[in-house]
Amino acid sequence: MTVQRSPRLEALLGGSLIDRDVLEYAHLQLLIDGQVPEAEDLDYKRDLYGNTDKDKRSLSTDVAALASTRGGLLILGIDEDEQGRAKDFCDVALSDAEFTRMLQIIASGTAPLPTFEIIPVENPAKPGFGCYVISVAAGPRQPYAVPVSDGYRYPRRIGTTIGYLTEPEIETAYHRRDVARRDQRARADEIEQDVSYHITHDYPWVLISLVPDHPGEAPVNATTFSHVRNSYMGASPWLVSRMSNWQRVTLGQRRFVVDDQWGQVVGARAATALLYDDGAGVFAACPRFGGDESSTYDLHDELLVESILAGVLLLAEHARERANVAGHVSLRATLTPADSAVQSRLLHPRGFRDALGHPASVTSFRPATAAALVDHLVAGPELVSTAALLSTEFFQGFGLAETLQISQAGEVRLPYWSNRGPQEEIRWWAEKHGINVTDAALR
Repeated sequence: MTVQRSPRLEALLGGSLIDRDVLEYAHLQLLIDGQVPEAEDLDYKRDLYGNTDKDKRSLSTDVAALASTRGGLLILGIDEDEQGRAKDFCDVALSDAEFTRMLQIIASGTAPLPTFEIIPVENPAKPGFGCYVISVAAGPRQPYAVPVSDGYRYPRRIGTTIGYLTEPEIETAYHRRDVARRDQRARADEIEQDVSYHITHDYPWVLISLVPDHPGEAPVNATTFSHVRNSYMGASPWLVSRMSNWQRVTLGQRRFVVDDQWGQVVGARAATALLYDDGAGVFAACPRFGGDESSTYDLHDELLVESILAGVLLLAEHARERANVAGHVSLRATLTPADSAVQSRLLHPRGFRDALGHPASVTSFRPATAAALVDHLVAGPELVSTAALLSTEFFQGFGLAETLQISQAGEVRLPYWSNRGPQEEIRWWAEKHGINVTDAALR
């Protein structure tokens, strides 16, 4: 899991990602060889934190201060000289017990909980010893507080030291948090408006948008356009369906545009995606299930769920792999009304073509929202759980308690997938990615 992307810190570590699967002892050696000094985003500690209340509060304070400033690294097991420069290793004991202890201290000693990762980095010449690197993301929910007596204090990094926010600064920080939330909603509104020009409006579409808490960077130029085109042309956006493949990759302002239409025909047939240079993106799909009544449109329940699964997966991959986004992202799913639609029905293809729940006007549906770490939105249980959280709100709009095909526990419910093709394909996909498959039906 990569909770932050810092070009400065990655350069100091020899270009290494700050990730448990990548970071090695030799990367930390570069800090010592270069006598790299402490900074606002880099803090060294010679020893582990102790067990007194003061020691535990110090750990929580150091993490909260980084989260409330610009994020950074807290490295345990490196000594510093009088100028605060990395001087030598002082390897600390690495153990599951210590790892868990620090997790619990930070979880109970900060509010809200920052986004962080504790990375044990073992000395290959001294098994069981090495350094702990605590990677802390700049938090979107600043300010972060530490409980003290009967109240809270709000630490922040000021250079290499820690200061505390004053009352006016606390009020300002909370105001900025609210502004940031509104900015994210506005960004989602903007990109969903962009995609509306790429779809038809004679049938409802489901839109899935992703906006990073901290924007990334995916330059749009001839080289990246060629790479994106090679990545998507002819590929399928779907997990099990065979509705269509990507047929066109074009460009818009600060974005790549992918859809399943041929030639110069305006508008996608069943799916399109807009992938932006800041890591944001929007995926649109039409979960159509026929419909011959002018005032009623039928939506395919399995395609609705699969559209959300596929959309979140595709958008997170763009943000993470192409724009180097780390940390949290905000997700939103919306059902767009058709120009002439009064009501829609949710239908299933299993056995007889029956309606589920009751008809509803999708104009009354509010957008479904969720948040997740972008590194968790890979094919796996957390992706399934997030998609279930989003899709359940639509199922409830049609009178059902929850999504049928997947659960918020991150499981695939096999009985609610068609038994001619999709059922075996979704089973294969789920088992390949460590997702539990259950034959249990909802009561």
